[in-house]
Amino acid sequence: MAACIRECAGYLSALDGEAAPERTKLVAAIGTLVAEHSAHQPSPDRTFDALLNVGRLALDAREVRLARRIADSGVALRSASGQAWRLRAQALEADGRGAEAAHARARYAAAEPEALPLEGGELIGLAGFRAQVMGRSVCVVANGEAVAAEKSLRPVIDGYDLVVRVDSFAAGERADVHAVSCRSGGPGWRRRVRTRLVFGERPEQWAEAIRAHLVPGAQSYVGDRSLSRPLRDPAVLGESGWAADPSTGFVVARLLHHLGVSTRIDLFGFGLPGQLRPEERQWLLGHATERAGLRVSLR
Repeated sequence: MAACIRECAGYLSALDGEAAPERTKLVAAIGTLVAEHSAHQPSPDRTFDALLNVGRLALDAREVRLARRIADSGVALRSASGQAWRLRAQALEADGRGAEAAHARARYAAAEPEALPLEGGELIGLAGFRAQVMGRSVCVVANGEAVAAEKSLRPVIDGYDLVVRVDSFAAGERADVHAVSCRSGGPGWRRRVRTRLVFGERPEQWAEAIRAHLVPGAQSYVGDRSLSRPLRDPAVLGESGWAADPSTGFVVARLLHHLGVSTRIDLFGFGLPGQLRPEERQWLLGHATERAGLRVSLR
C-alpha cells in the first residue's frame, strides 16, 4: 500500500495542469486514498476500496500504467478479491495484454461466480468499451416503423464500422453492439452480437437481467456493472438531473459522446417524436453537428 501511495504521489507531481474531467476525478480519488491510508485509525476495508477506485478512475483517464500498478497491488493485498482481479483484467486489456487479461478474468469469475452465467461472455468495463469504439465510425439505430420502412438506409448503416441496436430489434439486421434496458425481455437478447451493454439503475436490476435474459454464446463481451448506469454514475458521466429511467438510446448516445473517441457518431431515427423523452430529444438536437433526414450526427 505504501508503494502505491508513492506511485500516486509521483503521478500527481508529474501533472501538467490539464483539467480534463477524468483527471480531476482521479486526483480527487487519490486524495481520498491518502486520507484513508493516513487516518488516525485507518479502516483496511475503506482503504482497499479507495485503492480500487483510484485504479478504475486511472483507466477512465487512460493512465494505464498507474491502473496496472494499482491493480497489481490490489491482487497482492487481497488475492481472493474478485473486484481486484476484475480491475487487473481491465488494466491488462487496456494495455493490450490479452492472455494475461484472460487469466485475470478467470480469477474474477472464480472469485465471484454469480457475476455472470458460464459462457455468457467476457466482462468489460469503460476502458474495454472505449477500446472497441476508438477510431471507429458508429451509428445507433432506433426501433420503429419509420426507420424499418426506409430501405435505402440499410446500405448506409452497413457502411459504419460499428452498428448499435437498442432493446428489441427486428431480425435480419446487422448489429455489432446491443444496448438493452434491464426491463426489456424482447428477442434482442437472443441476437448474436459482439458486445451487449445492459443498463439498469440499481446493481440488483443489472444482476437479475443478466441471470434472466443473457443467452450463452449470444455475445462475446458484456458490459460490467460499471457500465450499467453510465448517465448517472459519478465515475462516468455523473449527471443526476435526468429521469430515473432514461431511454436506452439516449444512454448509449451520451456514453459514446462522452467517450469522444469515435471518428463519427450518427443516430438514425431518434429525432422522431416518441423515440426519446422531450428533454433527451432536446439535448440530442442541441448537440447535433448535422441533421439530414432520419440522421442526427453528434460527431
